[in-house]
Amino acid sequence: MSTRTPSYRTLRLLCGNAVGMVAFLSAYVVARDPIVALAAGLVVGGIGYAASVVVVEYAAGEGKD
Repeated sequence: MSTRTPSYRTLRLLCGNAVGMVAFLSAYVVARDPIVALAAGLVVGGIGYAASVVVVEYAAGEGKD
């Protein structure tokens, strides 16, 4: 396994991308409208990107007591 530490930006983009994809698929299943699903994916992905600071802090070891 690689011991390289991922960068702050990479972790935030991965979190935002994962949340956005889940939101897109969920909205598409519920609404069956690609425009609604795209809008939901973008909005929730942006929120996931902003909230990913917690994940990055935990991965960096700052969340350990």
